Amino acid sequence: MVGFRTASKHDYRAIAALHAKSWQQNYRGALSDKFLDNKVVEERLAVWKDRFENPRRNQFVLVAEIDNRLVGFVCGYIDDDPKYGTLIDNLHVDSEFIGRRIGEKLMINAAEHIKAISKTSMYLWVLIGNTKAARFYERIGGKALETINDYDIGDREITKTRYYWPNLELISKKAENEH
Repeated sequence: MVGFRTASKHDYRAIAALHAKSWQQNYRGALSDKFLDNKVVEERLAVWKDRFENPRRNQFVLVAEIDNRLVGFVCGYIDDDPKYGTLIDNLHVDSEFIGRRIGEKLMINAAEHIKAISKTSMYLWVLIGNTKAARFYERIGGKALETINDYDIGDREITKTRYYWPNLELISKKAENEH
């Protein structure tokens, strides 16, 4: 049985480990092997330690657990952009648990959290080449809007696409219709 809850500062190491593992598995080619093999674990640990020690006022982190094991998480920033609304900065599910709708449920929980606080729109970025993630976001109602180049993760330029949900009700409806 999958449980969902708000993350606590005690979760940062497990979140960082899952985040690094996910990047190592899904971002080969987009990020350098040198970064993924030698620096990503340390870099993600520092990022998550800082996120819990110095959270931005609009930050939220929700986790998914099975038998007290963290198997997924979503991190967002409420009203991060005046046009697109809340930024979903991270969504990762342990590869051992893909196919159990954990990602969908995390996105639905994030949407419910956002709707309780703010406007009902959100967006996220997907690296070009991460076709599995792009298909997932499209399946739950995300619309690809623009593709840009940036240097915001890893150690080299990346190309990423913005996915947007102007109405968060779409996530729940699309996910329900798929199953």
